[in-house]
Parts: sequence; C-alpha cells; structure tokens
Amino acid sequence: MLEPVDGGEDIARAICSNQWDPATGRVSASLFKGANTSVSRLAVTPLVQTWDLFRARVEKPPEHRLEKVGAINVGDLQLIGKRFTLNPTELTVVPDPLDGYDAHALIPEKISRGLANQILKGLTLHDDPL
Repeated sequence: MLEPVDGGEDIARAICSNQWDPATGRVSASLFKGANTSVSRLAVTPLVQTWDLFRARVEKPPEHRLEKVGAINVGDLQLIGKRFTLNPTELTVVPDPLDGYDAHALIPEKISRGLANQILKGLTLHDDPL
C-alpha cells in the first residue's frame, strides 16, 4: 500500500449535475458520503488538466454532466474530520493510480452525511476554464 498523501497537497472531486443544484448553488452531501471516495491529486495533475480527466472518466451525458470541480487541501480535510463533534474521524487520502490516471486517489474512510456537509463548507468550487 502506498503512503498517504501529505497534508500540504490539494485534491479535487468532480461535481456532476446529479450532485449540483444550479438554482441554489448547493452541492449534495452525496459528493463525499460513503467510503472509498475517488479524488484527484492536483500536485500530480493540475486543475485545468483535471477537468479533461473528469470529462473523460466521470462525465456521462446527458444525465451525468460535469458542472464544477471542488477542491480542498488535504490538511484542511483532515482537520474537518478531527473536529467533527458528532464523530471525530481520522481522514486520509491514499494514492490509487489508475491506468492513464496517475493522480487518482481515495479517501478510504466511511464519511457520514453530517461530516460530508462539513467538508462541503471547506470546498472551493471551480468553474470550467474553457
């Protein structure tokens, strides 16, 4: 198993149309809820190229369109998990390179809906650069 990602790195998560409400500007907690959440390491693949990866690997039009990319610092993510009062959680990000996608990583821990909502507050939303 590879060593966990350093807290200084930033990670990104694809936000598709089924997780984004353009009317309210809100992201669904389902973005992070559950275990083995796929993320992309921005230290390996910069944000602009991450959009291209997400379009190729995540987007499934017409019902699953890539709307935004959400980014968060790994150290901030870990702090949110530790400070979650209902159930403090040690969160890690583990590299999980895939064929043609070296930046792929996982958050292996099971994330509750409540913790996911806290993570969303720390997320920076990025619009398509094109």
